[in-house]
Amino acid sequence: TGRGAAGAVVMRKYGQEYEDNINPFMEFGRRERERGYKDMRMYDRITLRGSHFLLANKYTRAFLFFYTVALHLLVFSVLWYLSLQSVNHVSTLSTEEMCSRQRLLRNAAYVFRDADADHNGLLDAREFQKALEEEATSA
Repeated sequence: TGRGAAGAVVMRKYGQEYEDNINPFMEFGRRERERGYKDMRMYDRITLRGSHFLLANKYTRAFLFFYTVALHLLVFSVLWYLSLQSVNHVSTLSTEEMCSRQRLLRNAAYVFRDADADHNGLLDAREFQKALEEEATSA
């Protein structure tokens, strides 16, 4: 009886493997996967292998997740820091400096608008520099 039970265990264990090996649908699927892989371009194959490598193991998936989160946090923190620096820089400007900068930007917009009407959108850098200098001297 001990041998019969062991034989049943062996039959269950290897029986499914045997059935899978003689199953024509499994063989067809394997051949189609191989054909599709051979038809891929080199960079597609590299991408496929890389994704299989990264997603096959729970440790690499965890690393990839935390790496992505860390990169996002880094980008967000740098953008936040730069936006605070910009706000602090603007808040330290005097009212006169802010008005002067706004006037320069407004006049630059007029120069570009006039250039669009006069030159079909083409504006020479020297003309723009001259207009800015005129504005600066008139202010």
